[in-house]
Order: sequence, then structure tokens, then C-alpha cells
Amino acid sequence: MAKSSFFNKHLLLSLLILLQSCLLSSSSSTDSETLLNFKLTADSTGKLNSWNTTTNPCQWTGVSCNRNRVTRLVLEDINLTGSISSLTSLTSLRVLSLKHNNLSGPIPNLSNLTALKLLFLSNNQFSGNFPTSITSLTRLYRLDLSFNNFSGQIPPDLTDLTHLLTLRLESNRFSGQIPNINLSDLQDFNVSGNNFNGQIPNSLSQFPESVFTQNPSLCGAPLLKCTKLSSDPTKPGRPDEAKASPLNKPETVPSSPTSIHGGDKSNNTSRISTISLIAIILGDFIILSFVSLLLYYCFWRQYAVNKKKHSKILEGEKIVYVSIRGEIVKMVGVGPKHVIHGT
Repeated sequence: MAKSSFFNKHLLLSLLILLQSCLLSSSSSTDSETLLNFKLTADSTGKLNSWNTTTNPCQWTGVSCNRNRVTRLVLEDINLTGSISSLTSLTSLRVLSLKHNNLSGPIPNLSNLTALKLLFLSNNQFSGNFPTSITSLTRLYRLDLSFNNFSGQIPPDLTDLTHLLTLRLESNRFSGQIPNINLSDLQDFNVSGNNFNGQIPNSLSQFPESVFTQNPSLCGAPLLKCTKLSSDPTKPGRPDEAKASPLNKPETVPSSPTSIHGGDKSNNTSRISTISLIAIILGDFIILSFVSLLLYYCFWRQYAVNKKKHSKILEGEKIVYVSIRGEIVKMVGVGPKHVIHGT
């Protein structure tokens, strides 16, 4: 009886291991098919030739796996084109980086990628509204959608991404007001080069001015203080609408790590100002040196004249008149120079 029980347990364990292996094999096969479908639509230049049915997908270019599931897909700057909708089946994906390609179209529903932690899609041609499915990826740490053609408003549900460290949305066509994104861990933030308006939320006011530039209607710290339009119905504009003063529009400051459009102009202005300041200081130094030399020359000349006069006076003081027996003898130095007989 004991032997039978042991045999049954051993058989059950073997079946479970076999079932798990089958499931992993099936999942791996699904990931492989997903990647091959993506290759067919995106790789027009043949950069993914290592992706084929004869090799393990975990050994393909840009692919990393864990337990036969694709967990990392890093394909940067290889001129990929088309959509990324076929990648939504990679449910174990933790890192997806497709930076610096020519991928386009709207971002598909990514809500199945619940394990995703890093998402880098910058410098492509993606368009459409902000992909709201991203707000359900609560494990996300880094999100970079910069330098694309996204438009519309930013969803306030971004506050659900409580682990977010990076949020880069610069150089798109986003508009409307920036929502109150109160994320205590947020370190890398940039929304410059869009069409945002209204007041910057207090929760984001600690970031530098450079991350908000090139949004002409944006105001509030760290930019200029917001002013309110008149509520007079005869005047254009909506009452109580906040806007930045056009007379004090903030200068464009390039941001880091990438340099946003318009930053070179600000740098040139700064360099010109520095050169002007150096020229002024150098000019003042030359003038001051010339005046000092002129004064020194006048002083030295006057000193030489006075010294010459003083020497003559001393020489005159050496002349001594001595009266000897009715004769006046004019003595110079030690011996008599000449004798004048008196009366």
C-alpha cells in the first residue's frame, strides 16, 4: 500500500513537470511566432536575419529570455518601420526599447504586458493620442515617448504609475493642461516642445525651467507667474484663463540628455554675451594701462626737472665766500677756483 502511494505521488509529480514543460514550450513557440510576424512587417532592411525558424528565439538579435519566455526586446537604430501591434502578445516582456527607428501609427493596447518595467519608444514616427493602456502598467519605471507625433491631452491616470522614475514626452504635439502628476519617485521629467497651456501643477514645480520650455501658453513656477485675462465680455479671451506674459517669454534652454530644438540659439546668445563682457573688460584694462603709463611719464618728467633744479641749488650751496685780510676769495669745493681782490 505504501509502495503504491509512493508510486502515485511520483507519477503525479512527473505529469506536472511534463505539463509545465509543454506549457513553456507552447509559450516559447507563441513568442517565436510573434517575433517572426513582427519581423515580416518591420524589418525592410534585413537587419534581423538571425531571426529564423531553425534557431532558438532566445538567441536572436536583441532578444533575451527567462524560462524560455521573451523578457527583453531591444532593437534600437536599425531602421525598423511599420506598426508594433504584433508585439502585444509578449506577455512576459519586461523591457521594450525601440528607440531611433521609423516605426509609425498609434500605439496598440499594451495592457497585456503587465510585467513591463521599461518602455522606450523615442525618436520614431508614432502618432495618435497618448496610449491610455500604458496607465494600467503599474510596474513601469521608465517611460519615454519623446520625439514622436503624439497629440491630444495627457491622461490624469498617470498618477497610478506610482513607481515611475522617468516620464519624457518632449517634442510631440500634446496639448491642453498638464495634469497634476503627483509621483513622489519621479526624477526624469520633460514636456518641452509641445502645445501645453495653463498653469504648471505645484507637484511639478520643482523641476527646472528647461523641461517646460517651448509651450508658449504655459505659465507658473518655474516659468513666469500666471496672469488672468479680464472678465469683461467685450474683450477677447475667456475669463479667468491663465496665460504667460508675452513680454517676458522664457528663453529656450536645452534639456538633458537630448538637446531639444531651439537650444542652440540660446547657447549662441550666451556665448555672444560672454564675448562682449570679455571685450569690455579687456578694453577697460587697456585704457587704464595707457592712462597709468601717461601719468607715470608725466610724474617721472616732473621728477627729473625737480631733481635738476635741486642739483643746481646744492651746487650753489657749495660756494663759500671767505674774507682774508681785506681780500675776498671765492672757493668752490676744496681749493680756490679764483681770487678777486677787494678794495
